[in-house]
Amino acid sequence: MNMNATTTKIISRLSRRTRISIAGSLPVRSFSSEAPEENTKGDRITNILTKAIDSKPRPRPALSPEEKTKNHEIGRNYVIGRFKVHNKIHHDLACKIRLKEHAIRMMPRNTDDLAYLRTQALEIDGSIDTMPPLYRSIPLDTPPIANFNPAQFLEKDED
Repeated sequence: MNMNATTTKIISRLSRRTRISIAGSLPVRSFSSEAPEENTKGDRITNILTKAIDSKPRPRPALSPEEKTKNHEIGRNYVIGRFKVHNKIHHDLACKIRLKEHAIRMMPRNTDDLAYLRTQALEIDGSIDTMPPLYRSIPLDTPPIANFNPAQFLEKDED
């Protein structure tokens, strides 16, 4: 693993318990009971990183058995629903591919007078005229934000 001088300097500033294992690929994490010293050598960022590496994770709240069963059912129903959506999408795509292949097989062969139809249909046209228009909206993973105006965030040239 190659390290530059800055990385080596930052790692050497960390306390012994929080140093990252250079030999292995996974970082080694330990928790010390004493708080990090405030007046240590180094810059503010290094001290913040040391505190972040040395901090203990927050404990999860204890759940009652009813909450555990409810969360289990919610997760189970979510997974079942996602499987149904996944299967529906892939079934639809498989049907479309099967129909496309059938349509290609039904086109005139190369021996017919209409063989040019097959070659024209199988040719992929990548010209700008066949692209969707730029104003067409595209599907996104997140729903649109209410009252969001992108014009407010555009930079205006003041020449």
